[in-house]
Amino acid sequence: MSESEAPSPQPLRVLLVDPMASSRVVTLTMLKEAGHEVIPISDWDTAEDLLLREDVEAVVMAFIGDGFDGPDAARRLRDRLPPQADLPLIGTTDGLRRGEEDDAMEAGFDILLVRPFTPEELGDALARAKRMRTPPPALDAEHRAALRKTHGPAALAALEDTAMAVPTSLLVPLFQQSGAPEAYEAAGTAVAEAMDGIGAIAAAAAARRMAASPAEGRRLLFPLLSTIVAARVALRKDRYLAAAEDPIWAASDTQSGEPS
Repeated sequence: MSESEAPSPQPLRVLLVDPMASSRVVTLTMLKEAGHEVIPISDWDTAEDLLLREDVEAVVMAFIGDGFDGPDAARRLRDRLPPQADLPLIGTTDGLRRGEEDDAMEAGFDILLVRPFTPEELGDALARAKRMRTPPPALDAEHRAALRKTHGPAALAALEDTAMAVPTSLLVPLFQQSGAPEAYEAAGTAVAEAMDGIGAIAAAAAARRMAASPAEGRRLLFPLLSTIVAARVALRKDRYLAAAEDPIWAASDTQSGEPS
């Protein structure tokens, strides 16, 4: 497919935060002409209030300007609960100062654009940040297929039950009583390993996130629990669909002499 035939980027609902009216209008025009729905505002306090009421799919925000602290705003965004904590975040700046790009990445920006940038550069940055922030599928299809080669339905269900016992035993006590950062790190590591073993990659990623940020374990525990519940549903559905598509596999747990 040639460049001219490439599909247009998917329109997004974008929150635009920039204290400078002139640069905000320029970016707003670029986004709207690309087909995005844009909510333009000038400060992060307003943005936080808006995020309580509106669904957005990406954020384009000034890195600094007119008393505006973009790095602090980025950290506040990343401190929110998912999915808002995982929104694609593009920073804009009028001139790249020494160490500014590193500061932006550390604060939570995905990409930092230096003005003047073109509409194509802005569109490409949005698309790249969107890909970077897209969560993994609930299950690893290749890993699940490999498990079915060595496990029949009942054996696979038993394997999943064993793996799911790990978050039940480790996360429920943390939910009920909280715990020290070390407890969240250990639980996240063990749960990630158990989920990897059964191909529940979204749950594994959420567990690793908690293990990597144990000081925020209490906040990250809740989305992890939700992901575990979603994994249980996805695992059951995966076995059901595999059995429906492959009757031979569906009967592979049946022992000789037993009714199929």
